[in-house]
Amino acid sequence: MASRTSLKLVLSSEVRLIDLIHMAAEKVAQVAGFDADESLNLGLAVREAAINAIIHGNGSDPNLEVHVTLTASDEGFSAHIADEGEGFDPDAAPDPTKGDNLLATSGRGLLLMRSFVDDIVYSRRAPRGMEVILRKRRTTS
Repeated sequence: MASRTSLKLVLSSEVRLIDLIHMAAEKVAQVAGFDADESLNLGLAVREAAINAIIHGNGSDPNLEVHVTLTASDEGFSAHIADEGEGFDPDAAPDPTKGDNLLATSGRGLLLMRSFVDDIVYSRRAPRGMEVILRKRRTTS
C-alpha cells in the first residue's frame, strides 16, 4: 500500500509568512525521503512559488489567501500553491538570463523553481486565481 502524508496551509497574503511555508516544505520533503540539500532546494522552489502567489497573484492583499498543500509520498514530493487573485502569465515573465535582466534585483524565481523540480504545471482557477503544482520524483539508488 502506498504511503502518503499531506500538510495543508491556508495563509493570508503576507510576505512575512514565507519562512513558515519554506520550513514546512523542507520538512515534508524530508518525510518524502529527500536528503538535506534536496529538501532545501524543494523548500526554495515552494518559497518562490508562494512569493509569486502573494505578490503577483494576490497583489499582497492580506484579505486574499494563499493555499498550500505539501505532499510526501512513495513517489516523491509535490506542492500545490494557489492564489485568489488575478494570477500571472508565467510565459510572459522576462528571461532572467538575457540582457538587462541579468542585473535585475528580482525575477529569478521561475528559473529557480524550474531548476529544482521535475515538473511544473500552471492552471487557472475558477472564478479567480492561479494554481502552481511542483513535483519532484524520488530516485531509487
